Amino acid sequence: MQRINTQLVYSASDIVGALECRHLAHLERAAVDGHLQRSMRTDPVLDRIAQRGLEHEQRFLAELTGDGLRVVEIPRDETLPRAERLVRGREATIEAMRGGADVIYQAVLFEGRCLGYADFLRRVEQRSDLGPWRYEVWDTKLARHAKASAVLQLAMYSELLEAVQGKAPAEMHLALGGVMREKLSFRVADYAAYYRSVARGFEALLDDTGPSFPVPTKPEPVEHCDVCRWSAECREQWRADDDLSLVANLTSVQRHALHAIDVTTRTGLAEPATPLPDRIPGAGREALAHIRAQAEIQVRGEREGRVIAERIPPARDRAGALVPNNGLLMLPEPSPGDLFFDIEGDPFFGSNEVDGIDYLFGVIEPGRAGPDGQPAFHAFWSIEGGTVTTAGERAAFEALIDLVTDRLRTDPNLHVYHDAWYEPTAVKRLAGRYGTREEEVDRLLRGGVFVDLYRAVRQGIRASVESYSIKRLEPLYGFEREVDLRDAGTSIVEFETWLELGRGDERNDLLAQIAGYNRDDCISTLRLRDWLEEQRAALAAELGDLPRPTVPEPEQVEDSEAQQVVKRTRRRACRRVA
Repeated sequence: MQRINTQLVYSASDIVGALECRHLAHLERAAVDGHLQRSMRTDPVLDRIAQRGLEHEQRFLAELTGDGLRVVEIPRDETLPRAERLVRGREATIEAMRGGADVIYQAVLFEGRCLGYADFLRRVEQRSDLGPWRYEVWDTKLARHAKASAVLQLAMYSELLEAVQGKAPAEMHLALGGVMREKLSFRVADYAAYYRSVARGFEALLDDTGPSFPVPTKPEPVEHCDVCRWSAECREQWRADDDLSLVANLTSVQRHALHAIDVTTRTGLAEPATPLPDRIPGAGREALAHIRAQAEIQVRGEREGRVIAERIPPARDRAGALVPNNGLLMLPEPSPGDLFFDIEGDPFFGSNEVDGIDYLFGVIEPGRAGPDGQPAFHAFWSIEGGTVTTAGERAAFEALIDLVTDRLRTDPNLHVYHDAWYEPTAVKRLAGRYGTREEEVDRLLRGGVFVDLYRAVRQGIRASVESYSIKRLEPLYGFEREVDLRDAGTSIVEFETWLELGRGDERNDLLAQIAGYNRDDCISTLRLRDWLEEQRAALAAELGDLPRPTVPEPEQVEDSEAQQVVKRTRRRACRRVA
């Protein structure tokens, strides 16, 4: 969003952003009018995504030129004033369209208050005001599937294009990323009315005739926060307002329902004197009690200046019996051979065979000592010939499953502990992708060998944290990392940096750093398990003996998850070949 000669001008990204978050549109307008300063968000993961997107765009450009098409690129002179740059870009685009270029790259479309930068305009042999041809929009998107926001963007560009050539394009197109590099086409007429409705709503939302500050809305957590430049400011406002969005695991439906009954702050929710109904949308009486207890422990933890936790009473059935395999009762008996497992993966890695890759499978084995006298750490890298390959991923996966299978021969009672859903999901996916170790993975899944500590925590522990990620819980069990704590994307960025470097010490140092991250994650999982066992023992002291989880008999399972994954993968492969 920007002002050009006093007129407020907006882009497709502004409209899409407003659909995601009304507050964002008001923040942008306030910044345009000089009331707020836009932040320069530094996020190496987002930078990497942008770089990958540019690479995908360049591949598509090379494909067009390789087909012998005449491509005209619209230059952008960043030294010119913004208004003049846009006018020149628009004029150069119109000139290229009138000249009948096969492809126009980086087209500038600017009509009224709407501004668009289309990746590509492609000529089609259909009459328009230009002559016996007209143009259709092509946009490149790194995503593997078409998103509604991308189609809305195409619809806006298509309407701007119609204003220039006098005829609406019949179709608009996406060139997607991923292995398949799929190209999708959409009928413009199917989406034009929806786009116009959205655009009218956007203009009404901004109402350029009224004041832009103070901003008339409050921020709400949405998916767009992950990529928004204003996310830090919004988090500060949530904290200043003691907003309900700070309450861990509170859904947007529940939050809006609480606002509707005038419960608007975390402290107010935590206060026993604040009246609550028996139920609200998204939560009955029991769920509301859990929500209030979560708010209360967070408020108490902040006042005490530390992370505190309490045990959640175990679930019982209608007869009053303890519900098995739930919360702390899902923890199996510890065994000397227990393993602790974590995966490092890169969703941006692409080849002609796969989208994304798991490049490190790490396992801590506390029952065996490594060369340094510490618990043995096994790092299985998906590296072959100095780079990451699918053959390397397959070999690393096989080495992992072989390790677990071998250790089970020595200790049939061992379990593989992990945090959250990714690790067992990856194991099932890789067994299906490569058609290897299916029987071994089948036995692991049927035998309940994998134990998800995240589920045990969510069902059995209440803590004064805003998120139940393992890193937020580490103060509870006193774990200090040997490698500096990083966010979820740092190892991905360092791994991709490693991919780009040649051979040398710096490259090896990066691998050692990533392995250090992974080892810390595995050890933290071990320490969390030990702490949860302490909590389980304390619970047993209160309630008496607690049951350990039971493993289903083989005949109770008709078809294992691993087998289902293998079958689906093979069906997809057959369809691709066909």
